[in-house]
Amino acid sequence: MISFSTSWADGDISRLDDVLPHLDSIEVGSRGTAKFFKRIERLALDKTIAVRSIHASAGPHKELHDPSYTRNFASRDSGKRRNDIDDVLRTAQWAEKIGAENIVLHAGVIADETLQSAFLEYRKRFILGEEETELSALKAEIIRMRSAHKMHLDIVADGLERLCRSFPDINFCFETRLHYHQIPTPDEAAHLFARISLPNLFYWHDIGHTYALDRLGFAGQSEWQSRFGESCGGIHVHDAETCLKDHLPPGRGSMDLARILGEFDAALPYTLEIHPRHTTEEVISGITSIYECCVAGMERGQSLSG
Repeated sequence: MISFSTSWADGDISRLDDVLPHLDSIEVGSRGTAKFFKRIERLALDKTIAVRSIHASAGPHKELHDPSYTRNFASRDSGKRRNDIDDVLRTAQWAEKIGAENIVLHAGVIADETLQSAFLEYRKRFILGEEETELSALKAEIIRMRSAHKMHLDIVADGLERLCRSFPDINFCFETRLHYHQIPTPDEAAHLFARISLPNLFYWHDIGHTYALDRLGFAGQSEWQSRFGESCGGIHVHDAETCLKDHLPPGRGSMDLARILGEFDAALPYTLEIHPRHTTEEVISGITSIYECCVAGMERGQSLSG
């Protein structure tokens, strides 16, 4: 099923008019204010379009236009952490009203400025073409610093468990992240799934994010599916260039989308998450491309199984 993130509309409901006829459903992105989300609510209640997922935090309770991505979900500051969890709970309440079955959320970030700066420096030098041998010492130090942070996992698990128990009919899906200092890594995801034995906890696979961390050498792109395939709730689809510029319409980057998507269950929602800078024509072309990729991926899977 092809879905589409409203984040591309950047809070302007009129941008969706030419795109909706090409889609099966939408994901409500976090960009926009109460007025925008109330218009989305009307579309959903009128059955104009189905809402399959919501990227927390979003909904009529949201006041600021800029995205709210639960940055403090893993914070040691209990007040900040509680605000993020409460925002997701309000999003889940709205999801029940408009018929969305999935909440996609970011599980937080490690608030270590030294780690963050080191990773971003490594990323910049990699993009500029520095040899891997020259970056190996910095990479090893980044991994060492990252492994020192354990406490945040219990904090994240407590928050996810509260969400799952509060809304048992909603799937809560933590997203694969773009940066190595963001949560979780695949090993951390294994810990979360082991700690929380609830049927409505899933992960959401962003193929552009996992492509970037694979290219940078921190986690293999296929590792998430090989380890947690049965716990995948959906996919964020966008293309990316070798320089790691992402959120491109499918067909405008260098990723082998047919091969990648062929590894996933075709029944999952494939949600296009495109940057607002791209035109309506580029988006519609990307939607067509992703349909073709899905067909090619399924045919490839059938060929391999045969």
